[in-house]
Parts: sequence; C-alpha cells; structure tokens
Amino acid sequence: MITQICSCKGLNANCQKCFGSGYVRTATLKKSTEKQNKKNQIESFLPENITTLSKSDIEQVAIKIISNLDLKSKKQMQILNSIPFNTNTFRRDFGSKFELLEQIEIEKQQLRNELLIVDQEIVSKNYRFNFTFKHYLSDKDVDVSSNRHLKELIREYKKLKK
Repeated sequence: MITQICSCKGLNANCQKCFGSGYVRTATLKKSTEKQNKKNQIESFLPENITTLSKSDIEQVAIKIISNLDLKSKKQMQILNSIPFNTNTFRRDFGSKFELLEQIEIEKQQLRNELLIVDQEIVSKNYRFNFTFKHYLSDKDVDVSSNRHLKELIREYKKLKK
C-alpha cells in the first residue's frame, strides 16, 4: 500500500485518519480527492457549436479564455512567491500550496486546450486575430514537481519586471 503524509503530520495522537503515526493509506484519501475533483471542474467558455459563431463572438470567447488564463497565472505567481525555497522542508511545510499550484496548472491546461480549439476555428474561417497574454506564466507549462523549474520561473519573472 502506498502511504501519504497525514494533514496532522503525526502531531495528533487522536487523529482518526493516521492514528498518530503521521501516515495515511492512499485508499482513504482517494475518496476525498474524487469529491474535490468533482467540485473543482471548471466551466467551459466554449459554446456547444462554435462553428456558428460570428467573428466578434469568437473574439469575445478568446478574450474571456485569455483573461481567465492571465488571472490563474497571476494567482500561481503569487503562490510561488509566498513559498520560501531557501528552507529544507518547504515541500512538507507548504504541501497545500503545491497542491493548489498543481490544481491551477490543470485548469490552465484545460483553458489552453479550449484556446487551441478557438484558434483552429479562427484559422478555418480565415480570420485575423493575434493572441496576446498579459501575464508571463499564461503560456508557460509549470512543472510543480520540479523545484529547479519553479525557481527558474520566479527568476525569469523578476528579470522581466525590472
């Protein structure tokens, strides 16, 4: 059985999940994560039949998707800046922030897929529309599991702000 660190981190001897050991079997966590995934599904900005939309409607859909991508990217950068990478235990201490970063990245990937569909429709109808992102992370894939990648993204972002 695969185990994960409990939310109490073994500090509560009366914990019902880990019974004070600090480790929880993943089988007990799967049920709660499935419930969270159902709650966290994002709504689609795409209408059911995108081929019937006019040029201005397609542009409005693209602008909504891009603005939502920029907003999620801004939130990701705020979370990244709040994590002290100079400590040895930042992964353990700020595990919830890394989970939130991963969740936001999944949502951003879904938005990028929708934007790709809109882009294909624009190309098929020979419209001219250039996508411009307002935030640095909007078109970047963030690898939450790589500390080096996260630190490099923060450095590059700070260089751009100067």
